[in-house]
Amino acid sequence: MKKLPWLSSLLLVLAYMGFGAFLHSRHSSDLVWWLALGHAAIESALLTVMWKPLRNFFLLGFQSDVGYTVMALVMASLAVVIVSWIQIFIYFLVMLAAALLLRVELLIRNIGNSLSFVTLLFISVIGLGLSRLATELPIYSLH
Repeated sequence: MKKLPWLSSLLLVLAYMGFGAFLHSRHSSDLVWWLALGHAAIESALLTVMWKPLRNFFLLGFQSDVGYTVMALVMASLAVVIVSWIQIFIYFLVMLAAALLLRVELLIRNIGNSLSFVTLLFISVIGLGLSRLATELPIYSLH
C-alpha cells in the first residue's frame, strides 16, 4: 500500500474548505453547494481519467488557423470573465493548483487514474463537507 501524500492532501482540503467558507459567507443555496460538489467531480475527472482526451482536444485546436482563432477568442472571453469575477476565479485557481499538486504526487507514486480520481474526489468532498459542517455549528454563527 502506497502512502498518501499528506501535505498536498491537506492543501487540497484547505482549498476546498476556503471555498466552502466563501460559499457560506455569500449565503449560498443548497443548489450552489451541489454545483460545488459537481465541480469537484469534474475537476477530479479531468485531471485523471479524462486527461488524455482533454489534452488531445486542446492540441487539436492548435493544428489550424481556425483553431488558433477560436482559441484566441475563447482566451479573450475567459480573460473578461476572470477580471469580472476575480475573487471567485482565485478560489477556483487555488483549488485547481492544490488538485494538480496532489495529482503530481500521485503520479510520482505510480497510482493509477481510477484510484487517483477517487482520491482527488474524496479529499475534495471532505474539504467541502468540513466547511459545510463547520458553518452549521452554533459557535460559527455567533457574530
